[in-house]
This record gives sequence, C-alpha cells and structure tokens, in this order.
Amino acid sequence: MGLQVSNGVQPETGLINQLYTKAQDYAAKLLNSDELDFAQYLDKSFDSIDKDKDNTLSKNEIATATVRDQRNEELKKLLENHDVNDLTDSIDKNKDGQITKDETNPDSNVPDILKSALREIQTTKDFGLAAQNFTLNMCKNYYANETLTSLATNAVSCLV
Repeated sequence: MGLQVSNGVQPETGLINQLYTKAQDYAAKLLNSDELDFAQYLDKSFDSIDKDKDNTLSKNEIATATVRDQRNEELKKLLENHDVNDLTDSIDKNKDGQITKDETNPDSNVPDILKSALREIQTTKDFGLAAQNFTLNMCKNYYANETLTSLATNAVSCLV
C-alpha cells in the first residue's frame, strides 16, 4: 500500500489507514471490473484520444478512439458487452460530459477521500458515520454500482 495519511493525530490516522486497507481488500469484490478496465484503457491512451488537447475527453473523442482501436482484443471484448456511452457515463464522476485524467485513475482521488474522512472524524468524533461516508466515497470512486455501494455501506454500518 505505502499510502499514509499523517497530520500528527495518530489514533485517527491509524484508523483511516486500517479503513483504507480494508477497503482495498474488498475493492476487488465491489468493483465493476469492466468500468475499471475501460477507465484504465482511457488512462493509458489519454493523450492519443485527446485530439483537441484540452485535457478532457469528449464522448466523441472516446467513440472515435474505440473504433480506431478495434484490434485491441481487451477493448473489443469489453465493448461486446457494453455500450461505450454507458461506460463513459459511469467514469464521468462529476457528470459534466467530459472525462478528465483524474476520472480515469481512481487511485488519484484516494488521498482526498482519506483526508476528508480524517477531517470528518476530527470534527464530528463519529467514527461510525465517518466509516460509512468513507465506504460510500470509495465505492463511488471505484465505479461500484448502486446495489454494491448500498451493500458495502450497510456492511460497514453493521461492523461499526
């Protein structure tokens, strides 16, 4: 893992790191792997897909790239089961119709999610609520669908 959150408050930091480790352990079970695979494709190909060099990918740019890359066996298999627009919509976290580099790499958002959870613990002192919100944010971050997100948050509720 290697990721550590530290602002001098050791008990909360330890809790956040434990939550992060647990979340990573369960992530494989919760992730929609097709959406994650598509996000990784976009991440790796971002610069070549971004034809207008505006640091965002439009649906048109993504559709053009997927047609161009039809020889990519992994992408071809992925698109046999999914519509490219649905995959794009699921990766577009802020629903602005554009995909940014950060949206294609869910790991880039983890430090902010951890900091937010730590702030919530420090301000509310409600570890249960913080754990639920942390789980919710991690699920959203890793493209888990609504049902799995609900199951994960309910499971955390039972644990805390």
